[in-house]
Amino acid sequence: MLRSFLITVLTCLTASAWADSILIENVRIFNGVDATLVSGHVVVEDGLITKVSSSDIEVGDDTVVIDGNNRVLSPGFIDLHVHLTMHVPFAQGDAHATVVGAVANDVARHFLDSGFTTVRDAGGTHPDLARAIELGTVYGPRVYPSGAILSQTAGHGDWRHTTVPNPTLGGSSPYIYADQAVIVDGVDQHLAAVRENLRFGATQIKIMGGGGVISDYDPIHSLQPSPAEIRAAVQAASDFGTYVLAHAYTSEAIRRLVDNGVRCIEHGLLIDDATAKFVKKNDVVISTQLVVYRALEDMEGISDVQLEKLAVVLRGQENLIGLIKKYDITTGFSTDLIGGMYPMLTREFTERAMYWTPAEVLAQATSESAKVIRMSGRLNRHGNFGEIREGWVADILLINGEPLDDISVLRDPENNLALIMKGGKIIKDQTQQ
Repeated sequence: MLRSFLITVLTCLTASAWADSILIENVRIFNGVDATLVSGHVVVEDGLITKVSSSDIEVGDDTVVIDGNNRVLSPGFIDLHVHLTMHVPFAQGDAHATVVGAVANDVARHFLDSGFTTVRDAGGTHPDLARAIELGTVYGPRVYPSGAILSQTAGHGDWRHTTVPNPTLGGSSPYIYADQAVIVDGVDQHLAAVRENLRFGATQIKIMGGGGVISDYDPIHSLQPSPAEIRAAVQAASDFGTYVLAHAYTSEAIRRLVDNGVRCIEHGLLIDDATAKFVKKNDVVISTQLVVYRALEDMEGISDVQLEKLAVVLRGQENLIGLIKKYDITTGFSTDLIGGMYPMLTREFTERAMYWTPAEVLAQATSESAKVIRMSGRLNRHGNFGEIREGWVADILLINGEPLDDISVLRDPENNLALIMKGGKIIKDQTQQ
């Protein structure tokens, strides 16, 4: 009897997962932008949202019908700053690329199962992983990869031990630690590294633009790299119609980066008022994160030097959030979880709700992040998503509970995401439970 029941369930799920036409009826729609929910119905055909209506929709006999039962329907979530291949625990030390990839598989699965249908990998993940997910070889969200992070010698991405010679001086490969970063010095090396990432399939480029926490040899105040090197990276990316995002904390670093064409600042925790105003004037994004900084100090394997630097940047977090709100700077939703921290992913929702309304947080995780994704221009091969709109990609969630009143329901995706749809394909359907 149990076997028969399971076969029936699996048959129904398989049929709906691959259906050409799906009607999701009786839902309250959060469209990704507006804070007011609208009751209605949504039709998905061939991976796209083809109709959104408050009136009943007539469909053919071959259409799979899902009763939303008055649940909240939302666009799939988007994380603008992930590192899929950087989750081997710090305490384990260096790991072979085989281990890095095996762990990345679990990380990708966790993101999609948590409702994140798209991520922008902010460096370290080869575009081949994005292709493997797209082909169905690996289970995970749609990935916009940056490829190897560009770091100058003694930059935030120079993770070599002191006994390891500089690869660019010794004739060996400049790529380090499972090709997660590439050491580049000078204009020519920046041009070559960007072009190599783009050749592999990167959709945007990540550089290290200042001192960081999880590195021992670059002080937070350090400026990286030179203006000419930044311009070289920006030029090479622009020639492919895309942009550069850059790690940076201080106002000095941010000004140098923006002055030389960088369009997205990652973190920005030590920015001052004048620089925040300058960022807004130049229509630059500040993609920042909350949970990672509040949890790093408890991570096994973090060094005393790194803890000291963490304390410095953490003090600026609330000031940064205030400036983002003051100048209405685009920030989106991002986490930057590393070293095995990915189970904390959904905690970012409730941490953000300390400063923004639940509706604002949900907009950050959908339509606002999608706008940043689209900065990759014609390298975006996946179309428009992040909103419930006719003609847009069908990345859809059905949520148990009232996320616009209590966003903490998203902390438990296993029980509170009744439906996950990515590109029109049903990944999970528990609407009948």
